[in-house]
Amino acid sequence: MTLSRGSVQAGEQAEAVCALDLTLLSGEVRGLYAFAQTLSDLPIWLTGETLPMRGVRLALGQYDEDVTVQSALPFAGDMTVGKGWSQSVRAFLTVFLAAQPAAEHGSVDAVHEMRVAVRRLRTILKAFRPLFPKGALANEMSVFQQIGRFLGNVRDWDVFQTEILPAYVSGDIASKFVQLAKEKRVSALAEMRQKLTDPSMTSTLLSLGHSTEDPAALFGAETADALLEDHAPVLLDRMARKVQHRGHHIGHLSDRQLHDVRKSLKGLRYSIESILPLYKGSRVETYMGHCKDLQDLFGRFNDAATAEALVRQAIKERPDLTEAGNAIIHMAHRERKKILKKLPKRWKTFSKDVPFWCQ
Repeated sequence: MTLSRGSVQAGEQAEAVCALDLTLLSGEVRGLYAFAQTLSDLPIWLTGETLPMRGVRLALGQYDEDVTVQSALPFAGDMTVGKGWSQSVRAFLTVFLAAQPAAEHGSVDAVHEMRVAVRRLRTILKAFRPLFPKGALANEMSVFQQIGRFLGNVRDWDVFQTEILPAYVSGDIASKFVQLAKEKRVSALAEMRQKLTDPSMTSTLLSLGHSTEDPAALFGAETADALLEDHAPVLLDRMARKVQHRGHHIGHLSDRQLHDVRKSLKGLRYSIESILPLYKGSRVETYMGHCKDLQDLFGRFNDAATAEALVRQAIKERPDLTEAGNAIIHMAHRERKKILKKLPKRWKTFSKDVPFWCQ
């Protein structure tokens, strides 16, 4: 264990440092995680930026934003439940921590990458949950849900500036909305940073990391050693049933209910992408195609709904934007109505397709 206090310098640039490094010299990694968890209540937090990386960043004057969120390495046919869990969780914890330094300093891309990593981790937790003991990792799920909201608040204002406004307005009107959006983003970013440095976030990351080193302690030895392909159909079927349940009578659902369908559908798709190598055939491509088509439509609907919500919020704070704001709300509402007309047919195509893992 090494405590580093002082500063990192690169030319004329310098930054104060107070870092605690834990290094495993011998023994098992899970022991290191166990020790780190005893420190998680202290006002310290994990970061993906090492001291040498800080020096490079100071020298270059920028963060390394080359972090790409991808699906975890695909599962092989002989993949066990324990190995599948460890492989997936490690992959997205790595992305989360790698993107964190740049996200904390405002990088649009890094915020997006962290948000997607959080979504993937939450999906993994939900997918494997039936194999956990009752109540296991419930607190971790809650913490990821919270940080997801904070990241989402920042991301909403990014999308508002870069995608929503250009689609609806231009010129001076757009500039006024952009200025307000930048101010709102600064506040949202500060709240996100505060959550990332909260002890609950550190404890959650360490807990999940620890579970990847000893999956048998989480699942039990028998389940951890079982083949994932034996459990995959049950796990996927559970998520697919949730999508179908939430989407029942889709033409009569509220915006909130449609948003819930969209989240469940995205979770199902993320889960399927991880286990695709376990299945082969044209039915897989067909089902995934229907899933993607429906998700794309939901994405457009969500963009329009977000535009309305953020513009209404802007109007409350800036009455001078009321006229232009109402025009945006009208256009966004009209877009939502168009999408709602297409949704039942797209939903019917998806819901009538028999899942490939059931065949």
